[in-house]
Amino acid sequence: FGDLDETTVGKLRPRFDARLVIDSSVVVKLDGTHIQTELGSQLIAEGRDGYEIIITSILDDRYGAGGIFDTSNDGSPIPGGVNAPTPGSWSGLYMGPESILSLDNVVVAYGGGVSRVEGTFTAFNAVEIHQGQARIANSVFEFNAGGFGGQAPASRFGRGPNEEAAIFVSDAQPIIIDNI
Repeated sequence: FGDLDETTVGKLRPRFDARLVIDSSVVVKLDGTHIQTELGSQLIAEGRDGYEIIITSILDDRYGAGGIFDTSNDGSPIPGGVNAPTPGSWSGLYMGPESILSLDNVVVAYGGGVSRVEGTFTAFNAVEIHQGQARIANSVFEFNAGGFGGQAPASRFGRGPNEEAAIFVSDAQPIIIDNI
């Protein structure tokens, strides 16, 4: 996304210092997609004990607000019901070079799947860190797939290769502590 100014009305300018901050107790439900950061951007998801941030599948009826967690409106508010989530229901969090990631008290569930990129499909790990800075602490990774598959070339159009893992790290030294 970018900023508009008077000289480029209708055209977008990139923001090289973009930041996505997810607050405590927020539930993010995704379906067949991934969140990707680029050069200089940040993803900050720092919950608190008892007020965790949830990043999961849209089919995960365990989490939500208002008493009924059937986000996909499939008529099954009971976990394991008609359209239960499966590992790989959504792709993952991709951290590109020179980006910053901070996860603290976060639940990452049902990631590691395939999503669309540049006219084809490729898999992402639940969390991928490629030449970025990261701190992952006090978090839970559950029911995630290995992040392998798709039809894209091994380079994944400049995103670099990955291997099956819940957290994949390439050319980085993240801090990963006290996770399940």
